[in-house]
Amino acid sequence: MAMDIPKIQLPPTLQAFFDLLRLERGPGVLPESTQLMGTTVVIFGVLEAALDMMDHSVLGSIAFGVLSAGFLVAFAYGVLKAYKREDAFVRVVTAMAGTGAAIALISIVLHFVFAIALPPPLPSDRLVRFLLFPMIAWMVFLYSWILRHVSIRTIPAFAAATTYVIVVDWIFGTLLH
Repeated sequence: MAMDIPKIQLPPTLQAFFDLLRLERGPGVLPESTQLMGTTVVIFGVLEAALDMMDHSVLGSIAFGVLSAGFLVAFAYGVLKAYKREDAFVRVVTAMAGTGAAIALISIVLHFVFAIALPPPLPSDRLVRFLLFPMIAWMVFLYSWILRHVSIRTIPAFAAATTYVIVVDWIFGTLLH
């Protein structure tokens, strides 16, 4: 006999972010709200800085968080302008910042799990980055998914998302540390 598992009813905006994280819906389900966009960008920057702080200095991590958030907005604007889809700017930035913040939060939790599961001297920065690589891949696919849902073809969307992740995670990360 099958047992029905009750579904938890979430607020619509939170449900939209969960649907984005599961690659079930595009950014069009999010409200067109500059206040929500600003909030998600700030949360994204704070969580990126917090994640970076696990292995680096406070000042460098704060700079990384601010630079990551600013680059996300500029990147989204540039890609959308190139494809003449500036009308989707607020929703795309909200989607990218919100899902990026969720991935950063999950990465922070996993970072602590790895630190507990693999006590010193094992959890070196390299090992943790290797173990968290699926989170980076997830971000590439999420950002590709988001861009794909604003009429950008698959290959350019994937190339843009990959470029974003390379610039932020490797170039900014290297320059600031």
